[in-house]
Amino acid sequence: MLYAMFPFYAALTLATPSAVAGPATHPQDLVDFASALRAQGDFIVPKARSGTAPPAGNGSNKLDVYRHGDLALLHDPDGEWFSEATTHVISGDINWILDSTSGAFYKSFGDDYDFVTLMMVRDLGMFFAFYSPLSNDVLGIGYDSVTPGEVFDQSSNKLQGYIFMNYYGLWSQDPEVGRYVFNQEFMHRWGSFVNVDHADLDANALLGRDVAHWSYYFNTTNSPMEGNAWLDNGDGTWTVDPSATSTYSDLDLYLMGLVGPQAVGPQTVLLVDDAEQERVGRDATATPEGFAEAYAAGSGQATSVTAQSVVFTVDDIIAAEGSRVPSVGDSPKTFKMAFLVLVLSDDQPDEAMLAEIDTVRQTFEADWEADVQGLADLDTTLGAGDAPTWGDSADSGDSGDSATTDSGPDADAPVDAEEKSGCGCTTAQTPKTGLLVPLFGALLGLAALLRRRA
Repeated sequence: MLYAMFPFYAALTLATPSAVAGPATHPQDLVDFASALRAQGDFIVPKARSGTAPPAGNGSNKLDVYRHGDLALLHDPDGEWFSEATTHVISGDINWILDSTSGAFYKSFGDDYDFVTLMMVRDLGMFFAFYSPLSNDVLGIGYDSVTPGEVFDQSSNKLQGYIFMNYYGLWSQDPEVGRYVFNQEFMHRWGSFVNVDHADLDANALLGRDVAHWSYYFNTTNSPMEGNAWLDNGDGTWTVDPSATSTYSDLDLYLMGLVGPQAVGPQTVLLVDDAEQERVGRDATATPEGFAEAYAAGSGQATSVTAQSVVFTVDDIIAAEGSRVPSVGDSPKTFKMAFLVLVLSDDQPDEAMLAEIDTVRQTFEADWEADVQGLADLDTTLGAGDAPTWGDSADSGDSGDSATTDSGPDADAPVDAEEKSGCGCTTAQTPKTGLLVPLFGALLGLAALLRRRA
């Protein structure tokens, strides 16, 4: 998962309990999980299976699938999926969540997708996201340091990975933070895991939080994979520029297979002794100042440190990890991603909300393509499938044949104006899942902690 300084550092899990706790309308129980959330990461390796196919009875039959334009809506009509999901995440079983939601999707849509991204209609009251790798066939990017093997496939289809992007409102309300978070989670398909072979550096000198992000002291010019934009003061000290625009570095682009090694310029990492790190209150795993600034203007600090700078090249990474295979000439440059939206039993997304969610989808796609400098294409449109359109079905029935009206199941239920969320989602009464949803979100974070890499 992504994070630990802000709730976002719960998949980012960076570090303020008040931020993790979320809106005051959420139950106090959520606060009890804050310490666990601050400790988690955002790269979750699924539990190994004996085979590649998800097991039978994985919960996908408890979700009804609809489409709304380029969104696939997964509806839990009676709360059974949510109840079982909560049981599984308590035990640390992330696989069940991945299998049930993607399994439901694939019952109605073809095997055309490299990635799926899941967002929720309901606000979990926490800020986190995660990436879970399902397969890897790329050599030379350090995957063997964070997964059971460098090359693996736990997917029964062409799916490479699963992104959980939490409550859509986090990103519709703050697109710049959404850009940073989505870019990081998607980039976890390829990084950041590499070691370096250089006489003046420890092998993992480039790595920070969870050994899956860049070190705070790596000059990444504010990559979404963390690190900072460090400015050389010319007197043995360096200062962070927290206002630097966040975009992928040339090293990130190399790891993604979008540029060759010759396009990666000299890299600089700072060696900062323990006393200096303690003085400034920042170690290699600290929250990047650029993200802090994006999250809340004025929060990013122009931290200055006395440090020894070490310049290295991509050849030092290749010496440690081997050449990237496939090379830039053979690596894919077009990716297909499906956007799934989880609709719990009491959620009633209307047209305005669904339009807002779709804007988030389109923004993620456009921003990512811009940040890879047009070197790759991301297609998030939804292909052909046999799922009914959200709002078209008039029949009430059991799971698999939910009743829908103009805005989905039970859209004509009375709504108390005071219960409007402000984002197009309303409920007619206190939802039967309402008090459990923040707990479910906290348990997801706790499950991530339990499943995280050793």
